[in-house]
Amino acid sequence: MEIDKAIGESDDKRLKTKYNNAIFVIKRALALYSIEEVAFSFNGGKDSTVLLHLLRAGYFLHKKEQTCSNGGLSSFPVRTIYFESPSAFTEINAFTYDAAQTYNLQLDIIRQDFKSGLEALLKANPIRAIFLGVRIGDPTAVGQEQFSPSSPGWPPFMRVNPILDWSYRFLFLSNHIFLLLYLLKSYYYLCFGMRDVQKILSTIVLTYILYNDKVY
Repeated sequence: MEIDKAIGESDDKRLKTKYNNAIFVIKRALALYSIEEVAFSFNGGKDSTVLLHLLRAGYFLHKKEQTCSNGGLSSFPVRTIYFESPSAFTEINAFTYDAAQTYNLQLDIIRQDFKSGLEALLKANPIRAIFLGVRIGDPTAVGQEQFSPSSPGWPPFMRVNPILDWSYRFLFLSNHIFLLLYLLKSYYYLCFGMRDVQKILSTIVLTYILYNDKVY
């Protein structure tokens, strides 16, 4: 798993701490709930794209500990839900579908408002916990912790927030390996207009670009 290897080789203690804390939350959720009981809310934005890669790494490490295997990640069985909005940019929808294909996501497309869609989803599936890309400072983050039950009046489920304490600067501006490992395919797509986001440069090339200040 490239991201785990890259973070492990980084000398940035703050980066490692953020990463390890997020991975701990993910692995804890996967230990508490079966794979059928968890889902990932993906919207193609920077936060949820970071979370996508963290989830893949966390699932890989979780399975590695369970099986004592060093094999690669051949599948990512966490159910992924996408609330498709008619007002969303075409590029966002295209990127989301591309990511689903690239990473073999089990994508459930919901064309209802968030609350109604959740009610239908939870009624039809045994989902008990949903991974969210919520961060402190977001309007919906008030009062939330890394594990927070849904609000009164909403369908009952556990909100799992692995990147709750990640700052906007850390996610989007900080010159770190993590951002350019996967800086957000959506960031490249939207900011640079790259139509074929699957052809983003390799980790080594991206890291080289980062440290030579050729991106920002």
